[in-house]
Amino acid sequence: MALSDKGYMTLEELKENLGYPTEERFKKGPVAVAECIQEIPCNPCEAACRFGAIEIGKPITTLPEINGDKCTGCGMCIAHCSGLAIFVLDKTYSDTQGTVSFPYEYLPLPVKGQKVKGVNRAGDPVCDAEVVKVQDLKSFDRTPVVTIAVPLEMVDEVRSIQRREKEAEQFIKDIDNGEEVADDVLVCRCEEVSVGEIKAAIRAGAKDVNGVKRRTRAGMGLCQGRTCEKMVQALIRQELGNTPEEISRSTNRPPVRPVTFGSLAGGEDNE
Repeated sequence: MALSDKGYMTLEELKENLGYPTEERFKKGPVAVAECIQEIPCNPCEAACRFGAIEIGKPITTLPEINGDKCTGCGMCIAHCSGLAIFVLDKTYSDTQGTVSFPYEYLPLPVKGQKVKGVNRAGDPVCDAEVVKVQDLKSFDRTPVVTIAVPLEMVDEVRSIQRREKEAEQFIKDIDNGEEVADDVLVCRCEEVSVGEIKAAIRAGAKDVNGVKRRTRAGMGLCQGRTCEKMVQALIRQELGNTPEEISRSTNRPPVRPVTFGSLAGGEDNE
């Protein structure tokens, strides 16, 4: 009923219908869980398991069954599941925490040690979590696998993490909330200009984006400030107390693209 009403199955329905691991199996270490509910022609998870722990058989539309006695919790099946429906759970990680490994096809990827929010099957944040591993192997074919540590009682509920806002948006939000951003954080990636350098330029007399640009080259790179201009404006607001309306934008420049000396030397016949 939960599947038809909400688009996902509850934990109780999974245990009843899909052969969810027993607590006895969880005590032995990490184990894969297949929350696959679509009877479609698909079996890459079966082929990916070198231990023969996943069985689909015939017909190919059969839902996968995981043999907990054969499963080592290696996680190879996670990245190979086309439906992103396989997870590895470990309730032996520590006395108070367990881990959840899941596919994560979003950018930017989280990093080890990052504090995140664990989300449940509905995508709702349910607990604090910490990233303990990020695997982005070539054999995973662009499906990274992220492992997070969560409170032990949340292992059965957490299935992913809350996505971060775009870095620039989060940066601006932090600044506008009065938070201090570390001086070594890069603002202009094209010219590698840091927060500390921009603040120094503002304290040296820069009152707008053009003033910062002249002193630091922030905004003079390939993207012409499309990435960093709003971040520079936020730092100016923080340092000078200006309103957004009081800070002018950078001078518009005509569209350009980089060319090599060889192209220039080749004349008009050389693109």
